[in-house]
Amino acid sequence: MGLTAEKKRLIIRRVIFAVLLIFCAVIQNTPGLLPEHQLAVTVMVVCIAMFERETAGMLLGLLAGVVLDVTGGTQGINAILLTVIGLVCGMLVNNMIRNNIVTALIFSALALLVHTFVYWIVFVAAGVHGGRLLLTFCLPSVLYTVIFTPLWFLITRGISRWLPSEVKR
Repeated sequence: MGLTAEKKRLIIRRVIFAVLLIFCAVIQNTPGLLPEHQLAVTVMVVCIAMFERETAGMLLGLLAGVVLDVTGGTQGINAILLTVIGLVCGMLVNNMIRNNIVTALIFSALALLVHTFVYWIVFVAAGVHGGRLLLTFCLPSVLYTVIFTPLWFLITRGISRWLPSEVKR
């Protein structure tokens, strides 16, 4: 008994999402490759979890977090945060909320605020200029990234529609 066509599409789609997350994580941590202050990986985890639901969203969030931690040297905080973000967004879309661009904007804004604030508390707040850095760098980065959420949502939706699958997620 081999893989059905739907299972193959599901596997291919998830591999594409994994490669896209790894690619975004690497270029996000490489100066000059993404627009300055772009936090694309968090938004990609949100958008992917909205289409892949909780289990795949959680696992792909974990993958993205591990890659961010390895490329950025942040000692596991991204893995934890992005895993939880993927799980929560996937669960909410699966059980309560519609999957649309407005939801993606709201989820992305909330996920970015939580991710940025936790990162700031863990790594920056104790510093001399911690408060100023939050107001002049962290929060503008969140706003700047939310503006690009529709682009990431449309890319994710396009991949999901290109490789549809009705296999139980």
